[in-house]
Amino acid sequence: MKKEGPKLLFSDFPEITTSMWEEKIKADLKGDDYLKKLVWKSDEGIPVKPFYRQEDIDSLDYLEGIGGLRNRSDAPNGWLICQQVSPGKKNRKANERIKLALKGGVQAIRIQLGEAQLPYIPMLEELLDGISLQETELHFGGCLGADALYTALSKLASYKGTEPSELKGSLGADPLGKMAETGIPVASFENLGKLVKQVKESSPEMKVVEVHGSLIQNASTNLVEELAFSMAMASEYMAILTEKGIDPFTAQEALLLYLGAGPNYFMEIAKLRAARILWAKIAEAYGVETSRARIYIHSVSSQWNMTLYDPHVNMLRGTTEAMSSILGGADLVNVLPYDYPNGKGSKLSDRIARNVQIILREEAYFDQVGDPASGSYYIESLTDSMAEKAWDLFCEVESRGGFRKAFALGWIQEKVEFSRKLKIDRAASGMGRILGTNAYPNFHELNLHQLINAPKKDLSDTAGSTFRPLQTFRLSSPFEKLRLDTERSAKRPRVLLLKYGNPGWMIARATFAGNFFACVGYEIVDHSPFENVEEGIKFAISGAFDIVVLCSSDDVYRETASAVHEALSGLSIVVIAGYPAEIIEELKKAGLEHFIHRNCNVLQTLTSFNKLLL
Repeated sequence: MKKEGPKLLFSDFPEITTSMWEEKIKADLKGDDYLKKLVWKSDEGIPVKPFYRQEDIDSLDYLEGIGGLRNRSDAPNGWLICQQVSPGKKNRKANERIKLALKGGVQAIRIQLGEAQLPYIPMLEELLDGISLQETELHFGGCLGADALYTALSKLASYKGTEPSELKGSLGADPLGKMAETGIPVASFENLGKLVKQVKESSPEMKVVEVHGSLIQNASTNLVEELAFSMAMASEYMAILTEKGIDPFTAQEALLLYLGAGPNYFMEIAKLRAARILWAKIAEAYGVETSRARIYIHSVSSQWNMTLYDPHVNMLRGTTEAMSSILGGADLVNVLPYDYPNGKGSKLSDRIARNVQIILREEAYFDQVGDPASGSYYIESLTDSMAEKAWDLFCEVESRGGFRKAFALGWIQEKVEFSRKLKIDRAASGMGRILGTNAYPNFHELNLHQLINAPKKDLSDTAGSTFRPLQTFRLSSPFEKLRLDTERSAKRPRVLLLKYGNPGWMIARATFAGNFFACVGYEIVDHSPFENVEEGIKFAISGAFDIVVLCSSDDVYRETASAVHEALSGLSIVVIAGYPAEIIEELKKAGLEHFIHRNCNVLQTLTSFNKLLL
């Protein structure tokens, strides 16, 4: 009897064409244009469709060299788990944190040195006491003297019996990033070229230059801008180093691309893959062979997306950001601790930060598949769009003379500030939801007593800068400032949610109003529904409330709102939950002027209440 061959799984099903999908969507939308209803445009200007098919990636040229989008590990997806330590003046304490991190499964340490910390041997000796320099990959950031750091690190290695050739990590030299951060021009690149040559000869596994792309993302720009401006900085470093007589491949190997990872999950995956595509083009232009055109990528969870209040939500943010970094092919991944915004840090938050990646590796098996995004119609299309838009913007920077000249002109700052304003306006209006801050806040949380790092200073403060600097900014900080002002106040305003009338309307509007005023830290009194408005007025008068929010339906407001306002005049501010458009002028004539609803600007409205009550 003849054996039948293997049967293809979907051979019995008819082929579904794109036009058939579109007809089904139109039918479900009852004839509405799905391009208007379901296609949304990202902050990067990329239109995102509701579905993608094979035909969307058939013309993508970069897919022929798809292997170049993976990291360099021998494992299918072997990224290194990194943890950041900021010693300040507490080197002993930082040393303990480093030891705990290494014991807890971390493979690399990033040491964020302060601007005033000049690296010298006794300081490094104290910081790295008991740490094997041969086995531990050390990445430094924030140091103004990378050459002095390397000298001290090499001497310390010799004292410990480790050859300089065995050192691994990066020195974090980044004069362009420091210029962008401070607004102070770079004096000279002479020492940078000398350092690259020295490190190449003595410590070939050490990176010298850190291209600080995360600074751009943490200034609240979009991902195309972060990618394009990072590539412009990297390209300028290549030009500087090759002009110093350093061969292009050595110059490439001296670079580390330090990028942020934000909340836009699929876009972040596409961004890292697009970074490798763009780098291959740039490196090839400088003379690096196509097969060797690769850059080391360190991805760190974003700061602009973290919140001071309800900080445990930062665990979720850090997890998704780590996932996109790993799936995007980063070589090194760093998750910031959930309490990073308050500056305290703890063993618990450090442990959770590193365990996020350990779980993704050991339990979710993220290391078992090389370039897992490969072949996804959606992510491949995003990658292509991201690369194309970032390349166009990169070319614009180059047409202005490169990163330094474009920055000196203020052109880069204008782009970043425009993108930041879009995010700020969206968050202020409530359309851009920040969980735990301007949406679903913790009613009873207090933060002032444990705060070390205050919200960032005014972004307009550029004293001492020649150029306008890029300042890091957390999107939640304007709301946090209002809430901290409430905590600092001698009096915490009390808000009564006065519920009466239609059950559906009063519950929905009371929930909205409670969350609204909790965003600024007011005490919310959510009383059970009143039988009638007179009963509610009586309770409001006896309770000494600063604000009384009427929570009912529009038709009930027509009958009762004026009476409540008159009864509580001089005692409480009466606020209406909702915007009853048909009777709004009538209510305003009666003296009611405060309305909270989905279309009002949350930040402006809460600011005005703080001015009235604090």
